[in-house]
Amino acid sequence: MQRLITGFLLGLVFGAHTSALSAQSEPEQLTLTEFLGYVKAFHPFVKQANIALDESEAKLMKARGSFDPKFGLDFSEKAFKNSTYYDRLNATFEVPTYYGLTLKGGYVEADGNYLNPENEVSGEGLYSLGGELNLAKGLLANPRMTTLKQAKIFTQQAEEENLLSVNEILFEATQAYLEWYRAYQEYQVFDQFVENARFRFKGVKEQYAVGDLAAIDTTEARIAFNARVLSLEKARLKLREKSLKAANYLWINDTPVTLSPEVQPALDTEAFEMRFSAVYFSIEEHPKLRALGYKVDSQRLERRLQRSNLLPEVTLGYQWLSETDVTENIRLGLDPENSTTKLKVGVPLFLRKERAELEISSLKLKDVSLERDQVFIELSNKINALQSGVSSFKRQSELAEMMVSDYRALFEGEQQKFAAGESSLFLVNTRESKLIEGLLKAIELSVAQKAAHAELYFNTSFAR
Repeated sequence: MQRLITGFLLGLVFGAHTSALSAQSEPEQLTLTEFLGYVKAFHPFVKQANIALDESEAKLMKARGSFDPKFGLDFSEKAFKNSTYYDRLNATFEVPTYYGLTLKGGYVEADGNYLNPENEVSGEGLYSLGGELNLAKGLLANPRMTTLKQAKIFTQQAEEENLLSVNEILFEATQAYLEWYRAYQEYQVFDQFVENARFRFKGVKEQYAVGDLAAIDTTEARIAFNARVLSLEKARLKLREKSLKAANYLWINDTPVTLSPEVQPALDTEAFEMRFSAVYFSIEEHPKLRALGYKVDSQRLERRLQRSNLLPEVTLGYQWLSETDVTENIRLGLDPENSTTKLKVGVPLFLRKERAELEISSLKLKDVSLERDQVFIELSNKINALQSGVSSFKRQSELAEMMVSDYRALFEGEQQKFAAGESSLFLVNTRESKLIEGLLKAIELSVAQKAAHAELYFNTSFAR
């Protein structure tokens, strides 16, 4: 691939900025492997698929932020007419945990002539250490826990969807390359038979000049020659069109690349089959099913959260209080006689909102599960159909090659009879037309077989 970068793309396939470098004496070839290498490395859609993966990782970081420790400081002071009404300092430190427990620590200083008795602190300050625990709602399932789990699942889901997106782009690029290759092969066929028709037209004219053939034979030869030239022009236009479509997938960094007319597709059947060789594949491992499986898991977490919301809100808070720093002497600081305790209970009477949310999450879970089952059947049938298609197209391609061989034998035999004066130019042209039809059909079936082979590969092979 490095050779192609330095010798081909930088010299032949750039657009208007490097058009002067496009005219080379020998045509440059671009293999399918090299073509797909550039698509995978530089195509914007591939980069977009990777952006979606980066976005999922950013969302995971955001979800983890719900468990970040939090420090708070609240200071307030009031002085009026040379009198200090109050002077309060409240520093807090909270550590959310995975389950419904929040660890809390704090330090409070308070002084003043008009201080609220509830806020009075003996000594220089008061330390506290404790926490709050959800005993019912929020204990085993709470929003921050569910969000974090769903973010992890979403990252895994994004990885599977990224595989799907990249493979889809590579398959579309492969199709475009094969269509370009088919157009090139058809152009080669017409180019060859234009030369045959030109040579035959020249020979008929020479024979007419010496009186061996009638004037009508030159007319027929000219018609055949012009028909081949017309077909060649159509094939040239089609080739340029397909090469431009293939070039849609070629980028270098952020710069689109144009294929010059001198660049030719190079496709070896044996190398193609090795590149897209089938591997053992289990339907359950398909990224689309795995992505839906992660979606099911995420929806189950949502339903679990909504079930938890049916429970009453019961919050128990407890803190040890100490005039000394508890971190210096835990045994003296954690005195159960010096503490605060609080209990908070609350529950909606009808739970209509909570029951509705649970029903919605259950329906979404059922919907995703049914979608996964349907996709499983569709993928199974699709892969079976592709496998059958590959075998069928291979057989059709072999039959077409046999027909081409027979058409060629008939054409060459008719040419020999015409040279011996035992046939007519009309029969030669007819045999030649049948040979061209056979060649075009053989090319069509060969490309169709390769396209089916590639589609099967991209539906069963994923680089994890």
